[in-house]
Amino acid sequence: MRFGLFVALFLSTGVFAQSQEWGQCGGMGWTGATTCVAGTTCTELNPYYSQCLPGTATTTATTTSTTATITTTTGTSSAPGSTSTTGLTIRLLPLGDSITFGLESSDGNGYRSTLHNLLQVGNTVDFIGSLKSGTMADNDNEGHSGATIAQIQQFSTNPAALPARPNVVLLMAGTNDVFGGSISTAPSRLSTLIDSIFTACPDAALVVATLTPLSAGQSSVDTYNQAVTQLVATRKAAGQHILLASMASVLASDLADGVHPNDAGYVKMANAWFPVVQQAAENGWIGKPV
Repeated sequence: MRFGLFVALFLSTGVFAQSQEWGQCGGMGWTGATTCVAGTTCTELNPYYSQCLPGTATTTATTTSTTATITTTTGTSSAPGSTSTTGLTIRLLPLGDSITFGLESSDGNGYRSTLHNLLQVGNTVDFIGSLKSGTMADNDNEGHSGATIAQIQQFSTNPAALPARPNVVLLMAGTNDVFGGSISTAPSRLSTLIDSIFTACPDAALVVATLTPLSAGQSSVDTYNQAVTQLVATRKAAGQHILLASMASVLASDLADGVHPNDAGYVKMANAWFPVVQQAAENGWIGKPV
């Protein structure tokens, strides 16, 4: 399958540069760079994401799809030296706040049911966590409504969370810190949380999401997301098994109440998480669960 890491790269001036290798270069709602650096080709992976994949082409532009469907087309990944992305046993911990829990989705599942359906094609998938929410059969998660980053770190120690040794952790945290006005120190708290995740689960692949938009306080969200993007890139460069899932495709029009995504927004989230988990698999980071 075609998969990859989608990272929106910004210049400090706010002007978009060419997307780097594995960077996002298009998709519904994408307002960033639509060209790729030399040696990569902008390739549409699904209606929400196009990505700069290694290849022989030079700078390439992309077009934006006008329809939204979930795609599960199979094929061969273009990542060199990739590892199989099927036949895996995935023990996945959805970790975060009410958006992870699925608040405001019509079925209470949020992004989790769509993501579960995508991941279980060719794999064995088990979501874990101390909470249950939604109509889906495998509805375990660790998404606590109103939780700040520090509180999410406390909840992550629940016996059914990090101590249950997930081999994949999906982390989205910081929305409630934005509401609390402590955005300047939030990246430091996120870094501490990441340290605790790798301490508890040193063999896990960690995917950290940028925040979805807010109807109020969007400038703080943008500042935080830029810091998260840099934090993840630095840690990945240092050798940690960490990747970024950009939620840039989720727009203000995809919010049910100004904070939580509606059903369409949650589908976009699932489509953002999915290929990044697969990139972790291609990197050989998802081993047999402990």
